[in-house]
Amino acid sequence: MSLDQRLTAQFALEVGVTRTANFSMPATVDRDLDRFTELVITLAISAATHTSETYDLYITTGDGYSQWDIIHFPQIASTGAKTFTARITSQNQIPTNVTTANPGVSANDSAIFQTDTAGANQGIKTLGAGIVRHAPWGDRIGYELVCAGGGSPSITYTISVQGR
Repeated sequence: MSLDQRLTAQFALEVGVTRTANFSMPATVDRDLDRFTELVITLAISAATHTSETYDLYITTGDGYSQWDIIHFPQIASTGAKTFTARITSQNQIPTNVTTANPGVSANDSAIFQTDTAGANQGIKTLGAGIVRHAPWGDRIGYELVCAGGGSPSITYTISVQGR
C-alpha cells in the first residue's frame, strides 16, 4: 500500500466544550484505533480561568476491559488560548514514555501494564504531566480532566484525533 493509500481517520473527541469541574469520558468511544500505527492528538484551549486553578488533561485508551493513559498534556496553569499537539506511534516500538524536555527524554515502560486502578500503577491518571506513551493503545479512546485549586475553574477546549 502506498503512503497516499494508507488508512486514515480524523474526528473530534470534543468540540468547544466548557467544563467547570473534573470530568471523565471513559475510553469507550470505539474508533478502531488499534488499526493505526500513529495517532496525532490536538488539544486546543480557547479559554481557561486562573486564579489558583490548574488543569490536567489525560488522553486515555482501552480495550473494553481496562484503560490506560497515552498522553498527559502539559499542566495548564495560566489563562488564554493555547494549543498542544502530541504524536504517538506503535509500529516496532518497545513501550516507551517520552518527556517534553528538548530533546525529549525517553524511558522504557514495563512490558506488562497493571491497569485495574485509576491513579495507581499504569492505570488512568498516572502518566506525568507533559509525557506521551508510545505503544500500546486499544481500539477505544477517552479522556480525563482534573481541575485542581480554589476559585471557580472554567476551561473551554476542543480535542481532535487523527489516526494514520
